[in-house]
Amino acid sequence: MKDDVVAKRYAKALYDLGREEGLQDKFLGDMEALVSVLDSSEEFRALMESPLYDITLKKRILGQVITQAKLTKYTENFFNILLEKDRFEYLASILDAYRQILDEASGRVRAAVTSAMELDKEEIERISGALKKVVKKDVDLDVSVDPSLIGGLIAEVEGMVYDGSVKTQISRLKQSLKGEI
Repeated sequence: MKDDVVAKRYAKALYDLGREEGLQDKFLGDMEALVSVLDSSEEFRALMESPLYDITLKKRILGQVITQAKLTKYTENFFNILLEKDRFEYLASILDAYRQILDEASGRVRAAVTSAMELDKEEIERISGALKKVVKKDVDLDVSVDPSLIGGLIAEVEGMVYDGSVKTQISRLKQSLKGEI
């Protein structure tokens, strides 16, 4: 719960600055780049999130990463504030909240789609079109594969779950046969 509140507060502040400067998309790219570095280096993550290391050391190392990744001065300042306030561990949550704010501002929504098998481009476009009709907004899909679904797919958009998987249908049939429904 606290993570969400903190993440939304920082994401909103960064979005407001980005909107003023016309750099919303650049800020998104900068955060994605740094989260990618954190995900790929457990040592870097541990250093940045640990209270045991000196803030000066953290800022110096972060500065080197930012310079190599060619991030903006605004996001460098933002990341340094996260370090100073001991909020660096929330960066991935802040990124998610920032994406959500961007989506809302542009009339877009994200949907998580899990399929039993790999989907081709045409199938993804059909699913996106169908979800667009349901939510009446443009839909960006995050597609993943889970063979345990046996067939079909599960779509989650705006808090609603649309489950058309064979696994769920079998489970419902099984419950029906037991008389549990």
